[in-house]
Parts: sequence; C-alpha cells; structure tokens
Amino acid sequence: MMQMLELPWLHWGLLALCLFCLLLLLNIIVLRRKVTERTQHLRNSEQKLRAILDNAGALVYIKDTDFRYQYANAQAVGRLGVALGEVVGKTDEDLFGASAAEALRESDRLVFTRRERVEVEETTTIQDESRTYFTVKVPLFDGDGAVMGLCGYSTDITQLQRADQALRLAATIFESQEGMLIAGPDRRILHVNRALHRLTGYDDGALVGQAFSTLQSGRNDDAFYQEVWDCVAATGQWAGEMWINRKSGETYPAWVNIAVVRSPEGDITHYVSTQMDISERKAAEEEIRILAYYDSLTGLPNRRLMSDRLQRSINKSERTGMGGALLVVDLDNFKDLNDTLGHEVGDDLLRQVGARLEQCVRRIDTVARLGGDEFVLLLDGLNADSKLAAAEAERVARNVAHMLGQAFTLGDRSHHTSCSIGIALYAGDVHGPEELLKRGDLAMYEAKAQGRNTVRFFDPQIQHAVALRTELESDMREGIAAEQFVLHYQPQVAKGGRLVGAEALIRWDHPVRGRVFPDDFIGIAESTGLIVPLGAWLLRAACKQLAAWGRDAETAHLTLAVNVSARQFRHVHFVSELLDALRETGADPTLLKLELTESLLLDDAEIAIARMTELRGHGVRFSLDDFGTGYSSLTYLKRLPLDQLKIDQSFVRDLLTNANDAAIARTVVALAHSLDLAVIAEGVETEAQRAMLERFGCHVWQGYLFGRPAPAEEMLQKMPIPIT
Repeated sequence: MMQMLELPWLHWGLLALCLFCLLLLLNIIVLRRKVTERTQHLRNSEQKLRAILDNAGALVYIKDTDFRYQYANAQAVGRLGVALGEVVGKTDEDLFGASAAEALRESDRLVFTRRERVEVEETTTIQDESRTYFTVKVPLFDGDGAVMGLCGYSTDITQLQRADQALRLAATIFESQEGMLIAGPDRRILHVNRALHRLTGYDDGALVGQAFSTLQSGRNDDAFYQEVWDCVAATGQWAGEMWINRKSGETYPAWVNIAVVRSPEGDITHYVSTQMDISERKAAEEEIRILAYYDSLTGLPNRRLMSDRLQRSINKSERTGMGGALLVVDLDNFKDLNDTLGHEVGDDLLRQVGARLEQCVRRIDTVARLGGDEFVLLLDGLNADSKLAAAEAERVARNVAHMLGQAFTLGDRSHHTSCSIGIALYAGDVHGPEELLKRGDLAMYEAKAQGRNTVRFFDPQIQHAVALRTELESDMREGIAAEQFVLHYQPQVAKGGRLVGAEALIRWDHPVRGRVFPDDFIGIAESTGLIVPLGAWLLRAACKQLAAWGRDAETAHLTLAVNVSARQFRHVHFVSELLDALRETGADPTLLKLELTESLLLDDAEIAIARMTELRGHGVRFSLDDFGTGYSSLTYLKRLPLDQLKIDQSFVRDLLTNANDAAIARTVVALAHSLDLAVIAEGVETEAQRAMLERFGCHVWQGYLFGRPAPAEEMLQKMPIPIT
C-alpha cells in the first residue's frame, strides 16, 4: 500500500520536472530568438551608420586619448590611400610625419582639456598633394563621464579657399589702375571700377545703366565701331586703340579690350571691357617720330625723311616722266659766325634760314636740314623737258639766294650771309637718293670753288675729280701700310742763331706720283679718318728721331715739335699709343712738343684739357699752333697746360706792311709773357721780319730764313750757323 502510494508522487515529480524543462527550453528558444533579432538589428544599425558616415561628404574618424585612430570612414581611408586596417591603431605621426602630427595634436589636446567642441582649419599633405579642411572635433565620454576619445568631422575646403582667393584677386584686379566696366547683353553698363571713373571724369554710379556708346568719341567714325562689334561677335573679343570721351567733352586715346562672357548654353551674358590711357605713350611715339624724321633745331625734315620723300619722287618720275630737282644749299662762312659769336647765335641763324627756305618752295616740295649749315630743297613734279626743269630749278635757287641775302636779326645785331647752291636734276630712269645727294653736294662744292654766293648744276667732270680723290685715298691706305711716308724737319732757331729744335713735317714718296706734299693729302686723311693711323706713325717716327738725337751730345738738347690734328687727339687710344712710343723708343718726353690747333677746343674741351694734363704729367710739352686765327678763348687758354704760343705765319707775312698784323703779333707776344709762356713765330722769311719780332719780345723763330724742311741729317748740315 505504501509502495502504491509512493508511485504516483514519483510520476507527478517527473511530470513537474518535464514541464519545468519544457518551459526552460521555451524560454531559451525565445531568448535566443530575441538575441538573434537584437544582433541583427544592431548589425543593420551599424551598416546603416557606416553607410551614412561613408557617404557623409567629409572625413569622419575617432581617436582615443593616446591619439590613435579607432575608426575612419571610407572617405578618410580613401584620402590616406590605405586599407582601414592600416589606419586603426596608427597615430598622425605614422600617417603624416612628425611636424604635421604636432599641428593636428594641438587641437586634439584642446578637445581633451576643455572637454568641449573645437573648430579648426587643418592642412595635410599626402603624396605631395596638400589639402585644407574645416574640422569639427567633439569629445567622447564613457559611462562615468570621463573623456575616452574624440570624434572628428573634416570637410575639404581647398576649392573654397581657392575660389575665395580667386574672388579676392578678381576684386583686386577689377579695382586696378586700368579702367574696367561690365555691360549686359544689351551693352548697357552694369558695373564700373574706380579707375574708369577717374579716367572719364564721371561720378560714381553715373555710368551705370548708360549705353556702352556713351564713352564713344566722334574721333572714331561709325564704320570703326561697326568693325569693332563685328569682330567681337565673330571672335568673342577685340583689342585696339580707341578714342574715349570724357564727361567734360575732352577725348583721350586708350587701348581698349572687349571680351564676351557666355552662358553654358552659349548665350552672351556680359561684355567685359578694359581700357588704359595711352596719351603718354602716344606722345612718346610722336616725339620719337619727330626725333627720327625731323631736325630738332629747325623742325624741318631730316636726312632720313628727306631721303624717303626723294625716293617717292624718283618713283613718281619713273612712272610719269615728270622731272625733279635737288638743291643743296650751304651757308657761306657759317663757321666764322659760330666761332666769333657762339653756337647759340649760329643756331638762331639756322632756324631763321630754315623758315625763309620754306617760303621759297611750294606746298608739294620739301625743305630739309641735313646737318650743320647744309639744307636741301626737293622740288617735285617739274617739267619733263630737262631745259625747262633746269630753268624752274634755277629760278627757285636764285630766289633762295636772294632771300638768304637779306639781313638777319640776331639778338641786337644785324647779320648778312650768302649761300652756295648745287643743283642735281632727275627725270625718268635715275639713280637712287644717295647718288642724287652726292651729285647735289658736288655741284654745291663747285659753287663754293667758284667764289661762293653762286649756283652750279651738277657736272660729270666734277664726278671725275671725285674719282681721282677716291683713288688717292686708296693709295694712302696702301702707302701707310707700305711706309711710303717720311719725315722732314724745319729748324727752330733762338736768339743768337742757336738751333733749339725742329718741327717734324710729313712727306709722301709715292712710287708712281713721286713726292706728294701735305696740302694734297692731309685733307683727305682728315675726312676719311686715315689721319689717325697716319698720325700714329708720324708720332712714333718722331720719337725715334728724338731718341737718336738724344744719343749725340751735340743734338741731345734739341726739341721736336709735332702737329697733332683734333681728330687724332680725340682718338680713344691717343694717350696710350703716344706713351708706348716714348717708352719703346727711349725718347725724352720733355723734349717732345705737341702742336695743337685752337679748333681742338670747339668740341669736348674738357676731355682735351684732361688728356693734355695727363700727358703733361709724363713730361710732354704743348704748343698752341696758329694762335689768333681761330677760337682764341682766354677762358680756356688760362686752363690749358701750355708751354708755348705759336704766332701764325699769316700775321708774319705782312708784318712789315700791315699795321694790324704787327699789332696782333705784338699782342700775342705780350699775352704769352703775361701767362709765363714761351712764344715762337713761324713763316719767318726775311731778316727784317725776324728783327721786328725780336723787338716785340719774340726770340725763337721758324721759317725759310733758317732753312726749308729737309731730312734730319740734311737739316743739320745746311744750318748756316754752328750748333751750340
């Protein structure tokens, strides 16, 4: 019974246990299902959050308090160019380098210490590409409220910065020194910068709403503006010179640019125009043109412009057969006026001459100044018949001579002058401008040779004479190279008949022409520049002779005078070449006497004085030759390092019969003594001349009385008195 009673209890216990297990199993199943559902939900939420962060348009990342990355979105990982696993756990130093990391950590520390949001601009460089970001950093807290890290949100603002800089630059450019305006598609002005207001004189805002044509000037016609806008329509821009109208009505030249701005669809939205005032440039261009083509003294066309017009006249003559004439006008004795009254007075005369010459020709003719006192008249469109053309040209030439023969007023004095005129005719097939100018010059020189104040036409025989002159020039070049030149010496004698020195005079022993004297070739040498190498040879030869005399006790005291032309003395290497010759020959520089003419002082007087002073420091002596015949400025005379004045032979020749010459000679001697200078007279041919000069106080002489120029040994042998 007892067993029977215990058996149901056991069954009920087992049944209860089974029920408990079943309920537990059901709870586990339900719980597992809830966990699965929650996990899936979390997964879905995480995927959504990651999708949001990866497409946030910014770099999103999380750092812990050790500055190590715990998370980075896809854009941040992409910017770094690595996988996510290569970012997590790394620091900024690992990714960007030490210097950049320190800058980034500075703002991180602010987040950690302030425990609040921080906004900052940051720049990072990866693979040489630098980008700028606007970054917002916020702190992350744990359950206890402690900072466990930060979350950063960085927006790339590189393009915005560049755009801002571009806008600032555009604004600066718009307010530049160039005038700028913006017009709408209807060409009405929308914006104007301050520079354009300054240029045009309009008040601020006065041009807004006005038509583009408001600034147009009547100096450009309607056809011009039509071409401008046609070009803008066809090419999208135009640039060129345009006359702009100011508010006052005044106009000014401007360099204008007009450009089109189009929409993406190709429609015109704006016109942008810039302009720059080119008044100064235009004035400078005009000044350059005047300097290039006009004579600065008289305002007449110069040689270049005259040659251009002459070529046009020649071309016209060849086409039409009409004649023309070139008149070369040269003032007579103009140098004397310059020397006596000064260059300012001479310039005044030249200006008046130019004005009178313009009154002698027609409007179609040209009056030009070639330089100095030489003018040219170009007579265009003369008769095709050469005789009639010659008559027309001669009539003009006679009128020119008459006009220039009238008195000129120069300051407070009246001045008379005359001119020599050469005429070269041309018609049909003729030579070029230079050949015609040459023919006119030759005719003018022939007019001067005929006594001046006359008119001469070009003669082919004159051309032949020029050809002979050219041949002589060629022979001179060969003669210098072949050393065909020799020196002769004329004695210089002191009181008591004592030989004190000589003057070296050049001669040319031509193999065919025979003996050629200086009067026949010195002028050519001066005009062609051959005087420089010829003078250099002469100085070296003179130094050799001086050195030879120095080796003989009887001649060691003799001085040697050498003429030096102004062109030779001004040569850049003159001083060095002379000092080289003295050093190489061993000649005593204190016995060398350079004879300079007063013409040397007409140009670059200061340079001449400086060179004389330099040579004087080496012992070289100086004599002023032909004193009284040229410039004779006492202002320069007292500054020159001179040792001697030389009385010109033109005063000695008529010394006994001409009281004026005697007075001049006496004055030169007195002046030399007052300046403590020695004095010598040249051209002494008679004892009476020598005696009078001695009475004046001149005690050194040179001339035929003592001997003609001869080779050195012959000069010494022919001296009628013993050398002491």
